[in-house]
Amino acid sequence: MFRRWRISAPCHLHTYVRNSSQLAALPAKAPFQLQPRNGASSLSGAVTSITAPRLAAHGGAHTFQWDAPPRNVLLVKKLNDANVTSSFDSVIRHLQGSYPQLNIVVDEHVWDQIKDRHEKIVPFRIGDRHMLGDKIDFVITLGGDGSILYVSSLFDQNAVPPVLSFSMGTLGFLLPYNIESFPAALKDVLESKFTLMLRMRMSVSLWGETPGECLSFAGEQYCRELHFMNELVLHRGNEPHMTTIDAYVNGEHLTQAIADGLIVSTPTGSTAYALSAGGPIIHPSAATMMLTPICPRSLSFRAVVFPSDSSIQMFVAPRSRSSAEVSVDGRAVHRLAPYQSAHVGMSSFPIPCIQFPPAESAMRRCGSASPVVADEWVHDINTLLKFNASFRPRIAARLTAHDAEEESYTSQARAILKHAHKRRGRRT
Repeated sequence: MFRRWRISAPCHLHTYVRNSSQLAALPAKAPFQLQPRNGASSLSGAVTSITAPRLAAHGGAHTFQWDAPPRNVLLVKKLNDANVTSSFDSVIRHLQGSYPQLNIVVDEHVWDQIKDRHEKIVPFRIGDRHMLGDKIDFVITLGGDGSILYVSSLFDQNAVPPVLSFSMGTLGFLLPYNIESFPAALKDVLESKFTLMLRMRMSVSLWGETPGECLSFAGEQYCRELHFMNELVLHRGNEPHMTTIDAYVNGEHLTQAIADGLIVSTPTGSTAYALSAGGPIIHPSAATMMLTPICPRSLSFRAVVFPSDSSIQMFVAPRSRSSAEVSVDGRAVHRLAPYQSAHVGMSSFPIPCIQFPPAESAMRRCGSASPVVADEWVHDINTLLKFNASFRPRIAARLTAHDAEEESYTSQARAILKHAHKRRGRRT
């Protein structure tokens, strides 16, 4: 029998602040204007942060316009990779040679690797990351999908600036562009010739056994909300037994899960851990959150999708045979005992991912011979994740008559869709 807890509102959540650093001497970030591409609504006047919850849930691209030249850029790289380091050095040389007005910021671990080769670089300690939100105009990442998750962790208590990502990792599902296109891409960013996809984030706070008793994250002194990009996982960790979790939605009891754990994920996170656990694939522009069980004892427990303005509360049940570890985007942040809970909701701070017009985007993704695609996410789940790929090998040199007919049908379908898209454009 599950226990009905009283779901109380968070009371005293603090901003985690530590000592200042060289970041304090940098100029403040430049103001900008942001508007949904369909022109339905816009932020009022010039702003310096992308913080509106409704924008975080708004599908489609957003136009972006600098109101003043950007001054500070954060560079993030995959560590201990020779190819990435070589490209990273080239990026720094290009920035310092072509755009000397830009201040280049890196974290202390990257600084240790490059300080003997580059001058006029501003390092910061991880403990000073709370200052980044007031200083950084935009971010450039080189590496795999983990590099953009790292950016999210650097801004885990404030708004994230626009992120320009270059794929130099294993998969690169979140990082669309080829590093060879860097000079042209950077020029377009500085000239406001890009749009933003606002990838939804979520936030979590941890609570104790009594109402109003908040818990701090591992290594921190104060209670606060933590913002994340992919998923929060409440799981048994290294315990040998399944954990028992009571899940509430908007304060109403949903179910008691006896399982290895539960995953609460964003649409972006639907193609990460939740996908391996049997969850659905959700388009990143959809305003939803998803609850997915990990190896549940009940065969009828399936993933559930909720509106983005929902709140999900997960309590470790008193009958649970083990505590539950809380992991956020692959980082362990706490371990909850029975009666303790994690409360998850939509974050006000999305991840603004830089995108370019279709023709430029196609060239910068895979080279000049790449086709222009109408929806890059649909293209990527086919080419990178091999969505619904046939087990039958497709060898171009040995096409059967059926294969040739299928290829002809695909080409014809593309032509019809292209013509229909043009007609819709003329009507609007």
